[in-house]
Amino acid sequence: MSHRTQAKRWFLHARFPGVSRSPVASQGIDPKAMRLPPSPLDAVFPRPTGSTAPADEPAPCVWVVDDSASEARFIKTALGTGFQVETFPDGAAMLERLHSGRAPDAVVLDWEMPGMSGPEVCQFLRSQPETEVLPVLMLTAHNRPEDLVLGLRAGANDYVAKPFRTEEVRARVNALVRTKRLVDAVRRADREKAEALAQLDALLISSPVGLSLLDRDLRFVRVNARMAKLDGLPPESYVGRKLGEVLPGMASRLEPVLRRVLETGEPVEELAFSMKPPDADAAGGELHLMVGFHPVRTPSGEVLGVGTVLVDVTRHKQAEAELHASGEFRERFLGIVGHDLRNPLNAIRMAASFLIAHEQMPAPLMRTAGRIVSSADRMTRMITELLDFTRSRLGGGIPLTPGAMDLGGLVRQVVEELELVHPSRVLKVTSAGTLTGSWDADRLTQVLGNLLGNALQYSPADSVVEVSLHGGAEQVIARVANQGPPIAPRELALLFHPFQRATTSAHVPSGLGLGLFISEQIVRSHRGTLTVESDAERTVFTLMLPRGP
Repeated sequence: MSHRTQAKRWFLHARFPGVSRSPVASQGIDPKAMRLPPSPLDAVFPRPTGSTAPADEPAPCVWVVDDSASEARFIKTALGTGFQVETFPDGAAMLERLHSGRAPDAVVLDWEMPGMSGPEVCQFLRSQPETEVLPVLMLTAHNRPEDLVLGLRAGANDYVAKPFRTEEVRARVNALVRTKRLVDAVRRADREKAEALAQLDALLISSPVGLSLLDRDLRFVRVNARMAKLDGLPPESYVGRKLGEVLPGMASRLEPVLRRVLETGEPVEELAFSMKPPDADAAGGELHLMVGFHPVRTPSGEVLGVGTVLVDVTRHKQAEAELHASGEFRERFLGIVGHDLRNPLNAIRMAASFLIAHEQMPAPLMRTAGRIVSSADRMTRMITELLDFTRSRLGGGIPLTPGAMDLGGLVRQVVEELELVHPSRVLKVTSAGTLTGSWDADRLTQVLGNLLGNALQYSPADSVVEVSLHGGAEQVIARVANQGPPIAPRELALLFHPFQRATTSAHVPSGLGLGLFISEQIVRSHRGTLTVESDAERTVFTLMLPRGP
């Protein structure tokens, strides 16, 4: 149904009560002739060439509804070039034009028109949702107070009495346009706010974590179901209530943190705490929660409140505990197995050694017995590493028996033993300063043997392995350098982790990959450090030991 048809029906069934033609019109006098000539003020104050709208907004659109073409032209001229003016001969024509292009910013209505009068058109506009706030300026020759009240009650925003001044019409239309644009801006802001709140509600509802917003008084503004579930209350029970009222058990711990966020504007991340679930009995478990607080700011930076993000990590904690228990069981099992394997392994080695000592042992069997001894020794070292690994992982650390010793003498002893095993290799030792301290000699022998053994294993056969010792005021530093291929940075970062072994094109790793891990643990038990650097020229392990406890 067109607006013209709709207006006709409305006009027939709900004609504006009390509206009548003016006495002037009834006497055959044209009220449009009752206008003053242009004011001389127009010469002093020229018509505006543009509106007060911002530069990026189009000129205001004004519809003039008047059955007199000359009157409509006069009003269009009075408004000047700062407006886009469209004229209509009657109210029905204007209503037909609605929704077929750009909507007007204001309407100028003549009171006296054939068919629907100005108040009747105005009342119809006010009855339609899409035009209920459209600014209307009524032009009228009705000067009786009761007629003016009638027009305003019909919905007119303002009126100009005839005869009128051109600058008055311009000023009142400008005022209505400014008001219309302010109203439009407010409505747009309200619509954007409603859309933003709808999006926020959608995020709150669908979020898998607990979310809430609190104002500066720490009253809940919005809460999603995940957050409300903590206390067994519906989300609407939180709104308007303070934290201490809803969650008294956590308020004493959380309120100081929230206040700090409000005062400093700095977020607080990953605050862990536990609480008893509302539906748990006395023997029920705890909920493990991770919460973060973030300031809610205006575009200017003012802190309006605090946003809370809460994650239930109970299942992760349980899985972590189970994993820890499983890992601890495996490590204890390794320790037990390694300890129990020592006795049969010692028996095998002793039997093989006895066969080697027998004078009548044939040469082929002698070689076989030698291989058995060598394998038994290698297995013994592996078991020792497993036992040390188990001790370090179970929290006891590597046990030490420190005593006064000379690190220089210990290094020379280890070097001499390795020279017997690698007669073709050259190991160079240099030292400076005092090298004495309180350390566990057996454990440091294990560390140095591991570092020097790796240096020999990973370096070219014709290269020199260098050991340099330097005694300082409070510590002794030992460096083991070899000219092997560089260790990749990714492997270098994991070299002291358990079961990690460096790989190069010249060497295929063997063993369990626990030697460097255990060496680093031994050095750490001495309150020292073990580090490594590797480049294209050489790889250097640096051992730093404090002189004593």
